[in-house]
Order: sequence, then structure tokens, then C-alpha cells
Amino acid sequence: MVIAQNGGQPYTDEWFTELKRQRLSHQKEVESLEGKSNMEISKLKENMERSYDNQLKRITDMVKLKLTQTTTRLEQQLAEEQAARLKAEENAQIAQEKSNDEIRKLRENLESAKRETEELRKQKVDKCAIL
Repeated sequence: MVIAQNGGQPYTDEWFTELKRQRLSHQKEVESLEGKSNMEISKLKENMERSYDNQLKRITDMVKLKLTQTTTRLEQQLAEEQAARLKAEENAQIAQEKSNDEIRKLRENLESAKRETEELRKQKVDKCAIL
């Protein structure tokens, strides 16, 4: 869903692109520090690493949050669909029971009609055809 909305790119792709861009920028800064003391260069590298790690942590936290939200939403959707399926199964069971009851009643009526028809035939045979 998010990928489709972002032209086929994952949601966090822009974050990672930004991180890469900043990393390259930091590396260029380090390379431009020629002539500076090793201590100054080391401190700058440490600061850049901390900055990169902090950004990566924020991205990781954001991805975890999005994943948790998506998981929660999907679990809720699954629960709703399961409840709807159970309700549909209950309705189908009730309809089947009604149908079976109606079929039983119709069979009873048919048997009753057959008995009455047979009794009427017997009564006709016993009576005189002229009368």
C-alpha cells in the first residue's frame, strides 16, 4: 500500500538516501581536513559517527513503530474478518436448520396426504359403485 503510493519505493527509502548523502558529505569534510591534526580529524569522525548512529536509531525506531502499527491494524482486521466469518457460519447453520425443519414438515404432510388418499381409495372400494 505505501509502496504503491510512493511510486514503487519503500517509505523509508528517502531516509536512507538522506543518510547516505550526509555520510558522503561528512566523508568529504574529513577528506578536506588535510593539514589538520589527527586529533581534530578523529574528533570530527567521532561526531559524524554519532550523528549517523543517532539518525539510524531514529529510522529504526520509526520503522519499528510503523511495523507495530501495521501489525496491530492487521491483527484487528483479522479479528473482524474472523468474527464476520463466524457470524456467517452461524447464519448458515440457522438457515440449514430451518431448511431441514421445513423439509421434515413437508415429508410429514406428504405421508399424511398419502395415508388419507389410501384411506379414501379403500372407502370407495368398499361402497357400491352405483350408489
